[in-house]
Amino acid sequence: MSSSTSSDATITEAISVCSVKSIAPTFKSRTQLPSPAATQKVSLWSVLKKSIGKDLTRVTVPVYFNEPLSLLQRLAEYMEYVALVKEASKTSDPIRRMELIAAFALSTSATSSSRLSKPFNPLLHETYELSNPELGFEFVAEQVSHHPPVSAFYSRGEEF
Repeated sequence: MSSSTSSDATITEAISVCSVKSIAPTFKSRTQLPSPAATQKVSLWSVLKKSIGKDLTRVTVPVYFNEPLSLLQRLAEYMEYVALVKEASKTSDPIRRMELIAAFALSTSATSSSRLSKPFNPLLHETYELSNPELGFEFVAEQVSHHPPVSAFYSRGEEF
């Protein structure tokens, strides 16, 4: 009875392994945001003027001041310069490796100068996953705490 069960298991494993196809979605990079940013004519000054004398941590800012992205999506944009990490993983010179990793860390502010709106705060346990075969990495982020706000992320590639 046990030999029959083990041979059945082997046949089942062989069938399931052979019948599963690798279904890799086609990847197309996005060229614009999924929703345009709101363009209402309300000045930041008018919002701040109403907040004089109040605790600034309790001031509500109109939603159209936010960028139509979650903070987790903004974190994924940090991987735009992943080529620096790949090059750092290949170099044997520790000084050069440190320079490349420092350049990667500073590259996160490359797009900040032209973005005046802030992303939406993610909900607790919200996740965001990005798989970019063009740049050769996968990225997963999750909001793990709401107070204080803490986001955790993990990225991997073939070379790091």
